[in-house]
Amino acid sequence: MDCPKCGHTAAFGALECERCGVIFSKASHWRTPMPRPYAIDDEERVEDGRIGPSELKIMGFGLLAAIGVYALPFTRFVFSAVVTLFHEFGHAVAGWLLGYPSIPAFDFVYGGGMTHHGAFRLSIAVAVACGFAYLGWLFRENRKALAIIVVIFLVWLFFVTSEWRREIAFASAGHLAEFILAGILFYKSLAGVGWRAPDFERPLGAFVAFFVQIHSTLFAWRLFHDQEFLEWYRQGKGGALMNDLEVVALELQIRLGFNPQIEGVAKMLIVFSVLPTIIALVWYFERARWHRVLRALRTADA
Repeated sequence: MDCPKCGHTAAFGALECERCGVIFSKASHWRTPMPRPYAIDDEERVEDGRIGPSELKIMGFGLLAAIGVYALPFTRFVFSAVVTLFHEFGHAVAGWLLGYPSIPAFDFVYGGGMTHHGAFRLSIAVAVACGFAYLGWLFRENRKALAIIVVIFLVWLFFVTSEWRREIAFASAGHLAEFILAGILFYKSLAGVGWRAPDFERPLGAFVAFFVQIHSTLFAWRLFHDQEFLEWYRQGKGGALMNDLEVVALELQIRLGFNPQIEGVAKMLIVFSVLPTIIALVWYFERARWHRVLRALRTADA
C-alpha cells in the first residue's frame, strides 16, 4: 500500500511507513499527499516516538553487534576507524569555526588520526562572524530564533577572541564530536528518518552509534582506572605531541589555576558522554512538540 502521508510504497502487511514512520491505522483521515513531501502541514503531523517491536529489534541488534565487535581486538581495531573519523571531523569543524585552516587525516605512523591546522587567520574568523550577522538579519523578525543566534554568537566570540580558549575548544572538539554524532545516529535509528534504505541503514546506524559510545566511554574510563594506559596516553604522539585531554588539562591549570589533570578531564568527558543520548531520547519521545518548536524557529517572521 502507499503511505497516505508521503506516498512511499510500503511492504505488504506493514504497520507503519518505513520512510516517515506514520502508523497506517491512525492515518485514514489524511488526504492525498501534497506535491511537496516536506510541506508545513505535514511537519505539524509528526507523531511522538514510541518503542515498539521494530525499534527494539533495531536497537537490540545494534547493541549486540557493537558489543560483539568491540569484544574482539581485531574487529575493534578495524571499526575504531569510524571513531577516528568522527573525532577528526570534530577537530576540523571546530578549527574552521575558530579561524584555523584545518585538514583531518588518519595517522598511519602512530595510529588514530591527526587534524593538521595552520595559524589563526583573522579573515576566517571575520567570515564566520559575517555568517552570524547574515543569520541575524535573516531571522530579525523572529525574536526567539534571533535570541538563540545571538547566544551562540556570544559563545563563539568568547572562545575565538583568546588563543588559549581557542586551543581548549579545538582540543575538546574531537572527543565531544564522537558522542554528539553517536547521539544523532541513535536518534535517526530510532526515528527512521534520513535514510534511503531504512531496513538496512537503521540497524547499521544503531550499531555505529553503540560502537562509538562504547569505544569512547571505555577510553575515558580507562584513563582514570588503568595506570598503564594513562602512562601510555601521557607519552602523546611519538613522545612529542600532547594528546587532546592533556592539552585541556594543561591549559586549565596555566590559565585558571585549576588542575584537573588528565584523569579529571576524562571524568568530565564521562559526564558529558550521556548527554547526547539523553537528548536524543527526549527528542524522540517528544517529536511532535520539538518539530513544532523547530518550525517556529525556522520561520523568519515568527
